[in-house]
Parts: sequence; C-alpha cells; structure tokens
Amino acid sequence: MEYHQEIFDRATGRLETKSIGEWITVTELGERRGLGTKKTRAVLHHMGVLAQEGRRYRLPHHLVTAGIGLRHDNPKSGYPFDVISPLGQRLVASAWCNTVEDYEADCRTDAEVPIIRAALAAFKNTRLSPMYTRQEVYWVLDHFPDTLHQTVALALEVSPALVSRHVGERQRLSNRIEAQPPYRVEG
Repeated sequence: MEYHQEIFDRATGRLETKSIGEWITVTELGERRGLGTKKTRAVLHHMGVLAQEGRRYRLPHHLVTAGIGLRHDNPKSGYPFDVISPLGQRLVASAWCNTVEDYEADCRTDAEVPIIRAALAAFKNTRLSPMYTRQEVYWVLDHFPDTLHQTVALALEVSPALVSRHVGERQRLSNRIEAQPPYRVEG
C-alpha cells in the first residue's frame, strides 16, 4: 500500500502530500516470498524483525524508530497489524535466504518437529476444511501427549504463549466437564 505524508509548506501556506513509498503488511511480505502467515512470522521472529508480545509477533518499537516499519496498534476494524517500510523490505530481502535456512536447521534439531509436521499434514489432507490453530494444538497434544509446549509451538510455527493459552483453555473446559454430575435418565 502506498503511504503518504502530509507536509505543511509555510512558504505557500498549502498542505502538500508526499509519497513515502510502498509499505506492505507482514502477511503480504510472506505472500511475496511464497510462505504462509505463520511461517513468515516465525522466520521474521528468527531474523529479529518481529518480537513476541503476548500471543502475537509484533514489530518492536526500536525498529519502528529506526524506520524499519510501522505499528498499527488500534486499527478501525480487526486486529493490530504491522507494515514493513521499503527500507525494512530491503533489509529483510538481503537476509531472507540465510535466515530461512537457519530457521529450518533449528527446526530439524528437535527430532519430534518433522514427525509432528508430517503427521499433521497427513491428517489435514483428509479434512474438507482448514484447521484453526486451536484445533492444531489439540490434535498434536492428543496424538503426541508427552510433547513439550515449546516443541508444539515450533512444529506449528506459533508462539509458546499461544500454545499454553490453548492448553489452559482445554484444561479448564475438561475440569468443568468433570465437575458436572453424571447424567441420569429417569423412567
């Protein structure tokens, strides 16, 4: 998306619009590189461009100050998002290939990650609709019950905080169901 900056020219008394370049969202950056949204964010986090803030990967404030991108914390609709400046796009492009290779190598160091990814991909191929992240977390924990949250996060390319959140929600739901009295049919 083309971003513009309005500058007041004191000599003429007019408000002039100046283009500051083509800024793209993190999702658009991933689409241009042929990656999905989760993997794009995971690679950019590995690169140091995005930092984990709660359940999301966001552009850190010091990189906004450096001109790498811009944070939209309170958009009119939807979720907060970040855009990458032309300078940030050039920096990301220069380090992209090496970072992707390094990220993939890190994923291969944990022996469970490729196994989990392959099993989940095989299961997804049998489904008619895509899975949400919550469903993916539940599926992995059902089929690989002794897996650490960090390993699940690495396999699903999400933050460990998000995995912990879904695990906590599932545990609370399970506790509520177990606390209910058994259903009896009278008659």
